[in-house]
Amino acid sequence: MRQNIIVPFDGSEGAQEALRVAIDMADKYKESIILINVQPSFTSPHTTLFFNESDMKEYQYIQYKEAVESGERILTDSNVPYESVLLIGYARDEICKEANTRNIRCIVMGSRGHSVFVGSVLGSVSQGVLYRANCPVMVVPSQAN
Repeated sequence: MRQNIIVPFDGSEGAQEALRVAIDMADKYKESIILINVQPSFTSPHTTLFFNESDMKEYQYIQYKEAVESGERILTDSNVPYESVLLIGYARDEICKEANTRNIRCIVMGSRGHSVFVGSVLGSVSQGVLYRANCPVMVVPSQAN
């Protein structure tokens, strides 16, 4: 049965390393990659006073496209079939929800991405996905760590 591999992607070096590992897996098993980028919701009583919903969605989409640009280039060069997906919300929750709704072999993700947390081996998103996912999760250590 053909399955997919989810790769949460924020454009960081760690995410790119994880993507390369996922490409090798997808190529071997003749599967597809789902490249996921999660943008924050921004919806609060305060933001809705100053920004309309379409402006917030446009900003989220621009941020998403900037984040996945390098990943899409890597995937295009690899010839592995892929789909890019923009999700809105908390990254760890949205990644796990997406895994629950699709036929997934595993989630392959970097150990640390664009985060304000410093000093831990795993980033907050990778740690959260490890605890909450209902499928195997491979955390690829960054060569920079």
